[in-house]
Amino acid sequence: MSIKTKLIGGASALAIAGGMLAFAAPAANAAVTQIGSCQNLLALGSAKSTTINPASGKPYGITDGDNRDGALSAKGVDPTTLKGPNLGSCNFPVNVAQGVPNSDKPVGVWPNGSKSIVKWGTKLFSREFDCNIVDTSDTTEWSPSGTLSFTFTGTEPTSLKAPALTAQVTVDGFTDPDSNPATPSDVVGFHGLVIKGAALGSDVNGETEFDPTVKDKTAVYPPVPGDPNNGGYFGYKFDLGGALGCQDGPAGPFGPANILLFNNGSVGGQSQLLNAPVAGITFTKGTA
Repeated sequence: MSIKTKLIGGASALAIAGGMLAFAAPAANAAVTQIGSCQNLLALGSAKSTTINPASGKPYGITDGDNRDGALSAKGVDPTTLKGPNLGSCNFPVNVAQGVPNSDKPVGVWPNGSKSIVKWGTKLFSREFDCNIVDTSDTTEWSPSGTLSFTFTGTEPTSLKAPALTAQVTVDGFTDPDSNPATPSDVVGFHGLVIKGAALGSDVNGETEFDPTVKDKTAVYPPVPGDPNNGGYFGYKFDLGGALGCQDGPAGPFGPANILLFNNGSVGGQSQLLNAPVAGITFTKGTA
């Protein structure tokens, strides 16, 4: 996988976002309270550039080449059941005490509790980014940036719409779970701010796996210990060639990288490919 000192797209894909809204840090003397968290999530992602790959006649994905833009999107799925309804949950235990707003109109206080997810995903863009860890001198790259959104079960009291929130997020790059920059990481950090809906104004910090995949009907999922056909999801195997291609540049022995599909998430609190710890997503706010 990608070395920790390289950021996909000036940062990395999170997956989840990049290069946009700066993290609003509280004043040095302000108290900060964690109001919520999300864990054990999984999303299937795709990457698409406006640059066409002449070999296939189709758009590139995430590559180790220069001067290519990219749109990244990921959609939450049931981690254990194909087309299942259980996409995970987020827990917000102190909403009432902290005055956390809901997504109703007019706005009220969001009740405490575990919020089951009915839809979640990300939509990101960078005008130029790559995954080439060898090229450390390119300063004309920008982190993917965009939105992280959740829709939850239930209805708001007045609008009768489902509770929902949208955050603008930015990818910080690969983390270093084992505190060893020489070893690979498939975990990406990100941060941002809730700009719409429930928990409006709260800070978002998180980690997600970033594991390239390819479609393969022979994939075994959920994984079986020792099975060489273990996959990242139903009908998807891990794209080791794409991951290795980012390690040595376009002319390296592993060949050019072109990552079209990937997994994001935090299933079981770890990444699927390298079993590195993944913290999931947290929401925090300042307190008076």
